[in-house]
Amino acid sequence: MESGLGYWRRAHRQAGQDRDRTSSTAGLIDVARYRQCPPAAGTSALHLRSRSVESGEVTSLLESGLGERVTRLHASSAPVVIGIAGSVAVGKSTFAAALVEGLKEFQVEVVGTDGFLYPNAVLAERRIESRKGFPESYDANAVVAFIDALRNGDDSASVPVYSHTAYDVVAGERRIIGSPDVCIIEGVNALQFADHLDLAIYLDADEADLINWYATRFSEICDAAIDDPTSFYSGWSLFPESERREMAESFWYGINHPNLLEYIAPSAEHADLVVHKAHDHSIASVEWRA
Repeated sequence: MESGLGYWRRAHRQAGQDRDRTSSTAGLIDVARYRQCPPAAGTSALHLRSRSVESGEVTSLLESGLGERVTRLHASSAPVVIGIAGSVAVGKSTFAAALVEGLKEFQVEVVGTDGFLYPNAVLAERRIESRKGFPESYDANAVVAFIDALRNGDDSASVPVYSHTAYDVVAGERRIIGSPDVCIIEGVNALQFADHLDLAIYLDADEADLINWYATRFSEICDAAIDDPTSFYSGWSLFPESERREMAESFWYGINHPNLLEYIAPSAEHADLVVHKAHDHSIASVEWRA
């Protein structure tokens, strides 16, 4: 079976056809009406289902070489900065949490790149609201400045806070990261900062699985928003499951698919380790490249 990355390499050579497919598939519903649906919607609580499947396998991965690599890096350069990238819904946050559990001998902090998104007001001013999640929607300079602060041992190193409920950066709020032994930076664009990372990990999966995981997560978030009128997702909470699926697929082909094809999958070329995931979130195979 062709791996997800194999598919993306082939698909990238047919980008024109893929753009045509994106345009036609996005017409399932009025995408413009829902264009602000987050390409990376989700909260850590919704990753619990796959965590039990993945945590044991990540522990095995650590025992088979990854843990030794981190220990060696820490001995020569602290803090160790690890990047985890991959498609929306591939399980980056879950994988990062499993790494934290397995690296108990270190003080580990996890930073999501969502906090480095420009605020919605800025995206609106620049007329790129529908590009949220694409490279131009992130403050790349702020990401590099944060990593530099870590490298310099700045105890006040901090990151912006992102609210998935409000679907926006929280104005004036920052989270102090300090000086951890290991800092894991996870997000769709994490490997676009490969030159600033000590270890780059890419999570790969077949697109059919990604779509199913994304649709399931979108529906779960809608369920969680039923009793929360302040949630960005409350408007979709009363939609029946069939319509949620239809919306999720439209969001996928209108936003996530082109982002994955053009930017996220190509960043796997910078990965030291590629982890291929099966349909049940288990690790199907691993590929060390460096």
